[in-house]
Amino acid sequence: MSSGAVTADARADRVARADTGAPVGAGAPVGAGAPAPEARPRPARLQALDAARGLAIVVMLVVMNPGPSHHLPAQLHHPEWHGLTFADLFFPLFLFAMGVSMTLSSRGLEVRHVLYRAGVLFVLGVALASLRHETFGRTGVLQHIAVSSLVALAVLKLPRRAQPVAAAALVLAYWAAFELLAPGSDAWSQSGTLAHRVDRVLLDGFTTEGSLQSLVSGVTVVAGAFVGRLIKAVPDRRRLAGRLAAWAVGLIAFGALFATVVPLNKRLWSPSFNVLTIGTSVAWLALGIWLIDVWGARRVTAPLVHLGTNPIAIYIGFFTGWAILGNHGGSSLPDLALFGHPAVGAYLWAFGWTALWWLVAYALYRRRIFIKL
Repeated sequence: MSSGAVTADARADRVARADTGAPVGAGAPVGAGAPAPEARPRPARLQALDAARGLAIVVMLVVMNPGPSHHLPAQLHHPEWHGLTFADLFFPLFLFAMGVSMTLSSRGLEVRHVLYRAGVLFVLGVALASLRHETFGRTGVLQHIAVSSLVALAVLKLPRRAQPVAAAALVLAYWAAFELLAPGSDAWSQSGTLAHRVDRVLLDGFTTEGSLQSLVSGVTVVAGAFVGRLIKAVPDRRRLAGRLAAWAVGLIAFGALFATVVPLNKRLWSPSFNVLTIGTSVAWLALGIWLIDVWGARRVTAPLVHLGTNPIAIYIGFFTGWAILGNHGGSSLPDLALFGHPAVGAYLWAFGWTALWWLVAYALYRRRIFIKL
């Protein structure tokens, strides 16, 4: 057989394996009659992770749409202070997904890469916050992501056995600091907490994306990294989904029990909120793996995957548009009282705003444009 024929056969074999999802090159002939060396196949891309990021972006787009969101259900609004709503679950999910990516990516734990990414995110966050508020904005979602990724990196560079201990210690230290350093007042009240005092010094006032919240939410990123290791260790997706579901149940139960001692509070990123939302994030990922990899529901989940492959780009575009509309189009767009019900117009604003950014994400996805930092 000629060398050209061998090359053509090898190429056809690679194409066939790519079409079936098998790892490219696995089982390809090494030589005439020679068995292929045994190698551990590289796991296929986890689309459920993209879908999880996409779900987080969808909820953000709905909750923060420029229309009359006050007509949307209470579950699509953050509580005024204590409590937990559906909307609260998805920024933690985004941080968790970032942690999963850190262990699945070849550069995810490289110090230089993480420092570069955090620096770029922080600068972009300052620019977006300044655009939105028309003054210098030091805090925001992107700055929060940047700081939490640095905390996660510090923990994940410790010896493997010390990492869960360090993560738990960070949560417990956060709890103790609030309880011990705010004597004479409710440690988790709307004023006078440790977070208020620190932000008053560092940021000239309290903010939800403040210094301490950004630090302790690094534990959510670390938890995602631990799950990323499990994903690499358990290639069987059905078994993986089952193990993640068990983890999720345990964490949610523990977080709910913790909430009887420390209130659930996203604005302070309270320890109970931290633990419980790690559990819900694991649950969302387990559900995605079950739907996509076990049931094969790829078409239904495709829009989430499209949004989840360029989440930062979509967020920056969304936030820029939202800032422009907020600054030059009023604080919100007018009600659409369709069929005599303002709520119908509110839902249409939310749906239309989300559909617009899905179209942008889909266009990027179709052209294989993946904007990474």
